[in-house]
Amino acid sequence: IVSTSIFDMYVKCGRLESARRVFDQTESKDLKSWTSAMSGYAMSGITREARELFDLMPERNVISWNAMLGGYVRAGEWDEALEFLALMRKEMEDIDNVTLVWILNVCSGVSDVQMGKQAHGFIYRHGYDTNVIVANALLDMYAKCGTFRSANNLFRQMSELRDEVSWNALLTGLARVGRSEQALSFFEGMQLETKPSKYTLATLLAGCANIPALNLGKATHGFLIRNGYDIDVVVRGAMVDMYSKCRCLDYAIQVFKEAATRDLILWNSIIRGCCRNGRSREVFELFMLMEDEGVKPDHVTFLGILHACIREGHVELGFKYFSSMSTKYLILPQVEHYDCMVELYCKYGCLHQLEEFLLLMPFDPTIQMLTRIHAACKSYRWEKLGAWAAKRINEWSSP
Repeated sequence: IVSTSIFDMYVKCGRLESARRVFDQTESKDLKSWTSAMSGYAMSGITREARELFDLMPERNVISWNAMLGGYVRAGEWDEALEFLALMRKEMEDIDNVTLVWILNVCSGVSDVQMGKQAHGFIYRHGYDTNVIVANALLDMYAKCGTFRSANNLFRQMSELRDEVSWNALLTGLARVGRSEQALSFFEGMQLETKPSKYTLATLLAGCANIPALNLGKATHGFLIRNGYDIDVVVRGAMVDMYSKCRCLDYAIQVFKEAATRDLILWNSIIRGCCRNGRSREVFELFMLMEDEGVKPDHVTFLGILHACIREGHVELGFKYFSSMSTKYLILPQVEHYDCMVELYCKYGCLHQLEEFLLLMPFDPTIQMLTRIHAACKSYRWEKLGAWAAKRINEWSSP
């Protein structure tokens, strides 16, 4: 009992190595301890170790099967999830509503509406359609697979069952595929039946940003204001991103300035928005304000800054910002940052600086970098570096 309690404590604290040591040292392992150990790894995204424990289990129950499948779904490991589903069909005796939700998530993840329809048939035949969690997962599957006729039919059948999650699934599904007018009409109908949460509205704004759909985004913004919602930093960030992607940067800046508090995500959203809308000069001012407010930048921030340097032709300033990542902010530059610097040097013909920069790179240039270098050398007649790039490109192309 003591070892089980210690084991559970380690799992809940995310200390899986300590939990595994306690588990391995326990002489008498019951179904609960096996399931706890396996699900601890699965929920943490460590699916390989979880599967090893699952395969070693002397017996399993529905909770064990659900935990393993859920681990694959959370990790987005769809091939493994499909293989595991085949095993479930052969060996699993009982399923419950949680099993069905995970199965429907797999259908959504691989966009297999036919498998989803088979699951729908099973759900209907066995009476699970009266479970709102299962019904919502089914609705979400149809929406994510773009099968809106089936989604609409199911939604109407759920008139006595549906909740905010039901509305959210169909609404965001419509927004995701660009059916903005239908989504706007649907949003108006939603207001007659239930009050959308901030989560629903933030998700809808994200959908508007990806289409983009300015009218629906403005309607959502107006709804938030008219109904007195507390526009927190998450919702405000979604609004800034939506207006930026809809080419309404002035609206985005206004929303940004109205924020009582501004976190890193909000700063990154407005910096990316300025780059996206051709107003790169403002990025440098924003970065100084960000520092004045004591917000520490991250790798996303510097991607925006380096893109601004590329647009404005600030070669030396770009290298200064790139160098400051590691020297001042202790941020390790990623491939994307090196790629920005290569583009900056190539675009403005600074090929001598580029040669020195390439010597400092901790990895080989990518094919995208090499192609850009070769084109720049050809334009500026920088033969030696151009020949080197051409040779490396040929090495990439050869089997």
